Amino acid sequence: MGVIISLPVGIIRTLVSVVQKFVLRQNKPLRIDLPLPFIPIDVVLVSDASQIVSISTNADVDRLHGQRTENLPRWIRWYFSGTRFHNKSHDKWFLAFEPNSESVQYQERLQLLKDKLSQGFEQSYVEKVADQILKNAPEEEIAITLTRMVNVRFMSGQSKDSITPEVVKKGREVLKTNILDALGPGHHKAGVSAQEATYSFCEKNAEPGVNLIDATHTIGAIATPMTVAVMKLKENPNAPIDHLFTRKGNCPTPTVPRVVMKETTLNGLLSYPGRPSSTIVFLSISSAAEQTSSLFFTFGSGTEYRVCAFKQFFYDFMTALQGELKTRRSASTIRA
Repeated sequence: MGVIISLPVGIIRTLVSVVQKFVLRQNKPLRIDLPLPFIPIDVVLVSDASQIVSISTNADVDRLHGQRTENLPRWIRWYFSGTRFHNKSHDKWFLAFEPNSESVQYQERLQLLKDKLSQGFEQSYVEKVADQILKNAPEEEIAITLTRMVNVRFMSGQSKDSITPEVVKKGREVLKTNILDALGPGHHKAGVSAQEATYSFCEKNAEPGVNLIDATHTIGAIATPMTVAVMKLKENPNAPIDHLFTRKGNCPTPTVPRVVMKETTLNGLLSYPGRPSSTIVFLSISSAAEQTSSLFFTFGSGTEYRVCAFKQFFYDFMTALQGELKTRRSASTIRA
């Protein structure tokens, strides 16, 4: 009965937020608060760069695993179980979703990722991807090359053959970083299956000491978002890297979630308090990246604090690939 009574209030509050945001043009987050039966939704959408930085340093919110998984909203658990960020059967969350308390285990996982990625990449991979781009190879083929380049370092024996086309295919089948993708017919079921299959692969093949969900996430992250980023570079071969990948439509991760830990108005950004465990804040880091032209938003929440460990590797590889493509095209022009 409480849900029925409060639903009209939620609808009114949501409409007020819509008017404030899109009619009155107030610089406030959009809040959608619909206490529906069985699936109550309370979402705050933040796109302003300064507000994202403020929220990211606010102790009243945290990464999703700041709350126990079972305490998160049902729809959040449902969606993320089909993504590269969470494995449902083992209840494991990718490093970036662990709480801001930064335990010893967090630091160990982060350092392992940094150490592995600091090994860089072989020039032969740059040349192979350049070959594939210039011959207009399909995206799936480029995905295999990229996934092997990055992920063999996390596997026992570090053989590129351990990353098979089937593994890459599964990595590409997890849900995109957009909850609407989960609503497509069969998409969520396929995403969960792909997540479980990739996790199982890592269980059998990952190097001892490598965190399994971190390795699982990295396969999915390279198989799709980084591959898509390479295709963006193909379309914009002369754009500066830090400009190209701070355009909203080109950011590998468009939004990142936070969960409210205690009643809060986020320093006055909300008209009424968010609810612990129930209110989910989505930070549109891609919008902020375009506002600021900062890769710290492309790979985080605007500052060096907990910036993605992959940021430098990504920048270095894209710079090297762009240089290789320019050299090839210049040589082709001279010969012509």
